[in-house]
Amino acid sequence: MKQTETCGMLYRRFEEQCPHREFLHPAAIPHGDVRLADRALGHMRGQAEKVYLGACQAFMVRPAPDWWDWALPAMGFVCTHYRLCLYIADNVGELWGCASETILMRLHRGIIATNINTPGWHQLRGWLCGIPSERLDGNYHDRDGYGERCEPLAHQGGEQ
Repeated sequence: MKQTETCGMLYRRFEEQCPHREFLHPAAIPHGDVRLADRALGHMRGQAEKVYLGACQAFMVRPAPDWWDWALPAMGFVCTHYRLCLYIADNVGELWGCASETILMRLHRGIIATNINTPGWHQLRGWLCGIPSERLDGNYHDRDGYGERCEPLAHQGGEQ
């Protein structure tokens, strides 16, 4: 079993390094939405920690197109910090953090060799993300809300 640092130590080092990251400069954040960027980074960090601790093999984010240029360096930072392999699946607009090169190659083969939105495609992705086999949904793309933007559009005017 590989030696891991405690979550507290990893979190503290992460927080110490964040202020020095260019992608957290307000001018680099889409629409200047610092709160949304902070939440997105926290989501990535939490998912990366699960992979780091062995709860699952990988995690994925699918940023909206206007967030892609922000998400790429943010995800790179998160993956480097948690010693994960970054996989960029631009054909489907996703960024993956993988536990190992072996998992990264399995993901790559699965994304390239499998048709998008087929049962096998969803099952591989679900398995990598730690979804129990009885909960895997090969028809996930038919669910209400699939493909919709999760983050709100830029605020117009003041705080909302």
